[in-house]
Amino acid sequence: MAEDLTRGNSAGVSGWVSTQVAAEALGVDPRTVRTYISRGILKAKVEGEGVEKAYSVDIDSLYALRDARKPSRRGPRKIREKAAGAEDYADLVRDLTAQVVERSSEAADLRARLQLTERAQSTLEDEARALREERDRLRVELDAERSKGFWSRLFGG
Repeated sequence: MAEDLTRGNSAGVSGWVSTQVAAEALGVDPRTVRTYISRGILKAKVEGEGVEKAYSVDIDSLYALRDARKPSRRGPRKIREKAAGAEDYADLVRDLTAQVVERSSEAADLRARLQLTERAQSTLEDEARALREERDRLRVELDAERSKGFWSRLFGG
């Protein structure tokens, strides 16, 4: 059963990655990622118990930490330049993994926005339908009252 480990800000509903993927995105060892989790720097959830215990890191908190650690972003051009004279493929893989994590986070944010928009639209449609039904009911009552004669309305008959 999963339980929330962090004391930091709550992140949006966007997705989870393994500590290995998080480590690659940050350019650190997976043990460092676990340290960040225990300190509350990264939001994570525990899956399994004992020997099977594993952490899943929230993509939003990973993205925020990565941005805080690297103020300047590497663009695709720098990656291509690095690939052209690639002597260290690990850096290339790390950069590409970071971009995948970033794009996954963006996609998850957009998916969450879409779901919220769909819910809002559905709620508004339900409220509009209920208001139309109430309007129709009140019109029927009003027409019934209007169809009564003056004396019936006056004396409640």
